Amino acid sequence: MADPQTVRAVVARAGFTVEDFVDPEHRPDPMTVWRPFIRSGAVPVVRVPDHEPHPNRHLDREWLRVSRENGTIAADGTVLLSVEGAGRLPWLRARVGTTPPHASRLGLPGQSIGFVALAPDGRAATSVSTEEWETWILAAEIQP
Repeated sequence: MADPQTVRAVVARAGFTVEDFVDPEHRPDPMTVWRPFIRSGAVPVVRVPDHEPHPNRHLDREWLRVSRENGTIAADGTVLLSVEGAGRLPWLRARVGTTPPHASRLGLPGQSIGFVALAPDGRAATSVSTEEWETWILAAEIQP
């Protein structure tokens, strides 16, 4: 499992403003939110093929769009993050600033890109998952 300092550094390098690890009341823990995204029947809302000319730019743009549209990113830019390989840590509260973050950089050292983002109100989530020949963006409404 990754340590908190490594996770903070990865999230900061991806362009998020890192705040603090939090365990918000009445919100699902990270592993609960990961589950619907890692099921074999999970269906992405966006597929970014590895062979396209600029897959990272495409991923960054589409993750931001999907996350704003489904309410994962709050109006003030706040989002709760769980990076793949660090699921036992609490949520890391971060903010999207005026410069869009790079979802394509949110992976632990030596691992593929992978993370789950939860809306601060706990109602919506998005996930990025590296698959065989493409990267998936998934979205879900979270039941209270």
